Parts: sequence; C-alpha cells; structure tokens
Amino acid sequence: MIRLQSNGAMLAIIGYAGLFTLLLPLLICGGSVSPARSQSGAPNLKSAPLPTYRPGTKFVYSDGTWETVLKVGPDGVTWKNHRNFTSTGSPDFTYKRFKWQTRDRYGYRDFEQTRFLLAPRTTSLWPLQVGNKTRFDENGRWFDEFGYEHQYDSFWSCEVMGTETVSVGAGQFDTWKITCRRYPDKFTSTSKVREYRTWYYAPSVGHWVIEIRDYNGFAENRRKELVAVLPDLLTFTADQDDILLVQKQFQNALESNRNGVTSVWENFQQQLVIGVTPVKSYKHPDGTICRQYNQIIAKEGLPYEYPGIACRTPKGRWDVPRR
Repeated sequence: MIRLQSNGAMLAIIGYAGLFTLLLPLLICGGSVSPARSQSGAPNLKSAPLPTYRPGTKFVYSDGTWETVLKVGPDGVTWKNHRNFTSTGSPDFTYKRFKWQTRDRYGYRDFEQTRFLLAPRTTSLWPLQVGNKTRFDENGRWFDEFGYEHQYDSFWSCEVMGTETVSVGAGQFDTWKITCRRYPDKFTSTSKVREYRTWYYAPSVGHWVIEIRDYNGFAENRRKELVAVLPDLLTFTADQDDILLVQKQFQNALESNRNGVTSVWENFQQQLVIGVTPVKSYKHPDGTICRQYNQIIAKEGLPYEYPGIACRTPKGRWDVPRR
C-alpha cells in the first residue's frame, strides 16, 4: 500500500474542498501512474525505500492464504496469517521473520552481515537500486511440540536484478526484481544453492506482488501472487454507518460500473474520500464473473491504494477469493 505525502501548508491554504479537487484525478485514474520506460522497455523506477505498513491491512494471495498487519513499531512488523499464526520481522521481506509461532511450535532467528576476508562488507539492499547486493548469515533456533530445541544456520546472497512490469490477479504493476540465494550451513566456494527466492516488489503497493521459491531440486517449487490488498475500514473511520456505506459503494461499483468508471464517496467532516474503479472483467469457465478493481482511500490528504480482484457469488455479492 502506498502513502503519498502531501504538503501540510498547502492543505491548510486550499481547504478540504480544494483537496478533493486535487485528489479527484487520482481517484478517477485508479491511482496508477506509468513511469518512463528504458530502451529495453523496462520501467524506470525511482530508488525505492523500505516498505511502510499500515496496521489492519490484509494481503491476499493466489493460493488462498492471507496475512494481516497486526502492529508496526520499532521492534518490527507483526503479522497474523489465515491460520491465526503470528510472526514478527523487519519490513525488509528478504529476511525471514525473526520471531514466529504456530499451533505447537515457535522459534527465533538472528541475522548478521557476512564477512569475507577479501570482499568488502555489504549493507542493506534498500533503497532499491539495480545492482545493490547484500550477504548475510541466518542463525535460527526453534522448539517443537515436545519442547526440544533445534538449531540451524544458512548463508544468503541477494541482489536487485532490475525492473519489470508484471501482471497478477490484483493488476499490472511496475516492479523491482530481487533475487536471493540460500546456501547450506557450512558455505564454501563449491557449495550448491539450496534455494533461489525471488520477489517482484511494487512501490505502488508497498509490498511484493510475486514471490517465487525455487528449491533447486531439493523440494517442490512454490509461487505466490498478490490477489488483493484489503483495508481495515475501522482505521479510517469509527462510524459504523460510514463503514456500511463504503461497503455498499464497493458492491455497487463492481456490480454496475463499466470498466474505468469510478464511484466516489466522501465524508467531508472526517476528511475522508474513497474511490472504487473496476479495471477489467473476467469470466471463468464455470461461468463465475470476476472483476479487477482499484480502491483509493484518502484520509486527511493522504491517499492509500488497495488494488484487487473480486468475484460475484451466486447470491450476487462481490468477494475477494480466499480461504
């Protein structure tokens, strides 16, 4: 989810009515602005800082799973997944979560930059730029259902490979491609890669839209794509009547609006403006109709983008597919 900064002094001068006028083009175009392209056709993206997450935001993936941001603080970002398991980690998703817990297991991880005698020490990949590299050691310990402790360590090497435009369920995004290689515990020059992990990070969403895990023949490969980013409306307004109206707006826009036509709802007293724009329509072989959409929520001059795809149920309701 992206947060676009606004100039506070300017907002004070133009007032909220003027702010709505400024935001209207953003709402109508769905919040997407295509960057310039290089000669190769790849997007020319600006250097991207670490993602910032908003508590309550839910990310839904192509395998039906989802994760919700529980809280954000100096100790990291805490998540809850579709199984009610929790984990905490850095906003830098190239590092695994440093604290995690399932129904009967829990564990911890520590990370430190790898030092090689004849190679300069690396730092973070962020802000993202093509060619940025980092190396780090992962030291983990976890406890099973019987309370027994297990330990392991791995070596990771990561690089920002370039930029690429990709299409997933949630839409089309200009992304940074990041690839990491994981090696076994005792790394040597002849060690075989145990896993390639690749992310396509979309600055417009503030999260990755594709994650690929290639286990190099050691296990079955996995791939996840972003299906939707869902807001927690209670973080924008505590008025239950407003929440019901916003939910109704979402349903009506997907049911009735043509592609590219935006429904706008506003509460000027709360400085809240919401736009919903259907982008594309699809029909599954089973007859189910699905629509790609983009929802923009602007609170006190700060727009947040929530793209996704929703399908029409037999009862006529539009729902994001998930477990």
